[in-house]
Amino acid sequence: MSTDQHHAAVGSGHPLISVVVPSYNHGRYIGACLDSLMFQDYPKLEIVITDDASTDDSVAVIRRFLRDVAGATASYACRYDAAEDVIERAVHPRYARTGRRIVFLRAEANGGSTANYNRGLAHCTGEYCTFVPADDICHPQLFSALARPLLDDVADFAYADMFVVDDDMRILREFRLPEHSFDASFRNWYLCGVAKLYRRALHDRFGPFDETADADDHECFLRFALGGARFIHVPHTLYSVRSHEGRENGLHAPGRFARLLEHSKRLTLMAREREPAPPGAWREEMVSTVGPVTPDAPGVPGAQGANAPHPVAERVVLTDEERSFFTEGHGATAPQPPSDNDTEARRG
Repeated sequence: MSTDQHHAAVGSGHPLISVVVPSYNHGRYIGACLDSLMFQDYPKLEIVITDDASTDDSVAVIRRFLRDVAGATASYACRYDAAEDVIERAVHPRYARTGRRIVFLRAEANGGSTANYNRGLAHCTGEYCTFVPADDICHPQLFSALARPLLDDVADFAYADMFVVDDDMRILREFRLPEHSFDASFRNWYLCGVAKLYRRALHDRFGPFDETADADDHECFLRFALGGARFIHVPHTLYSVRSHEGRENGLHAPGRFARLLEHSKRLTLMAREREPAPPGAWREEMVSTVGPVTPDAPGVPGAQGANAPHPVAERVVLTDEERSFFTEGHGATAPQPPSDNDTEARRG
């Protein structure tokens, strides 16, 4: 059985995982982030890259990645031919040719990080989903490990431990999170939401990310927890998050980050005043609930502003079959596969 056939056979019993990769001016980092997703050992991933009108070279880096996925090769030394005194090399695709669907969304104007999450989420089709910031790195077993408790139906939301690394990928510290309880993950402080995977149906029940929230993931996942989502800690270090020391911008700009911490303080106090619904209650409620929970639903923070449209200037889809492109948008053109003389794309 070939590698592709093996992945197809294994993938047939695994739900599709959708991974949103929100990007804004992360051209230096996003290539490594996307590579870390392509080489996951989980067989079925949908990678939704959503660029929020970057002003650096992010879009060029993403287009290069799409071209490489479509046709770049690598090689390795495999045999010494003594008669000809030649070391023969075997050529193979640089990226696996099965199990990955890639969607690239380019916004025409910058709308902010939370709107960018929701833009990507709106294009997800997987049973499970998450988002991975474009400057982070997923270790190869991240999604296979986090999907297991969801597949076994013992949890709706799984999270793992992580390394904190600098721009040279030096490990600054290992961050081990507590075993889950509502107290440990939400009442003491927010400790669960970086390396994570969860059922996309939670968004169907409780709505997308709140675009008015400074601590958007904290607010959203607290909404899940209050509604009865089952959380579990997977005690393995499966992710590397980059330290922002020395490059404090975007979410980590001093004023922006201070507002995020203040909002997290308020959410922590809110958690101390409320009791979560019984584990799994959200599933029964979905049967009688039409659409996501509304802002004035009893006991649950709302998702104000989350249903606003998120138009894109361009949408490119790279399919699994023959690595073909489909494009939409104003003057959108498919990134072309590398040519035979494109030595950079075919480096070994």
